[in-house]
Amino acid sequence: MELTQVRYFVTLSRTLNFTRAAEMHHVSQPALTRAVQRLEEELGGPLLYRERTLTRLTELGRSMLPHLQAMLDAADNAINLAAARRTQPRCSLKIGLGPGISASVIAALIRDVAAALPKLTVSFEENDALRITELMLADDLDCALLPGDWAMPERLNRWPLYQDRAAVFLPDRHELSQMQSLGASDLGGETILIGDRCGGFGVRLIETTGQEFRQFRCGGTAAHVLELVGAGLGVAILSERITLPEALTKCALNQPLLERPVHLASVAGRPQGPAVSGFIKLCRAQRV
Repeated sequence: MELTQVRYFVTLSRTLNFTRAAEMHHVSQPALTRAVQRLEEELGGPLLYRERTLTRLTELGRSMLPHLQAMLDAADNAINLAAARRTQPRCSLKIGLGPGISASVIAALIRDVAAALPKLTVSFEENDALRITELMLADDLDCALLPGDWAMPERLNRWPLYQDRAAVFLPDRHELSQMQSLGASDLGGETILIGDRCGGFGVRLIETTGQEFRQFRCGGTAAHVLELVGAGLGVAILSERITLPEALTKCALNQPLLERPVHLASVAGRPQGPAVSGFIKLCRAQRV
């Protein structure tokens, strides 16, 4: 499979016109048609069909388009990052993290951007979704990871990244630490630490089950709450993707199963440097 074939097909999926697509790529229509036919042979079926003057995607074409688009985005991103590395501009990447969302989820992608841009500087801002949104609109943040149920303003582009799931964090000396998974009934005698900027999983557990739990409220982030867990104040219900500190154990929470979508967001239409555009394209192509 050649990138040229993929480019021709992706353009065709937008124009649904062979002549126009060929003109956009500065090739003859027969050459574009042959390239798409070779792609169809490799994928095992027709991607488009033509009814007189009407061109449409087949079911196979519709199903393959997102994957081929992601493949093309990743290739374009590699080209752009390589070009940026040759000039090695000083650039920055300012990322917002919504409540309870860990930077560990995107650490590998930041590493890939930094490998292409050695002078890259990265900074993070952890805050509630409203504040993160305000900072993006004020151009103080380049992009952000936010809960998918947050009502983002229309000025923001958003792309789904992953489905977050709750887990129970407790001291490794705790009597429940050897359990593979836990349910609400297992936590009946525990104190649940509730952090204002931890993603809301602890509150959802209480509201969903209707059980009476002892609660200890903290105004800090997930990192602060985990320090209190280590001190023996109670257990915490946080994202399973948060890095596990020493002396703590993480157990899956299966009853109830608590999930939330996490989206990547950036301001629509705002110019982006190579670090920001590269990072966003990597996120969209790899779906962390």
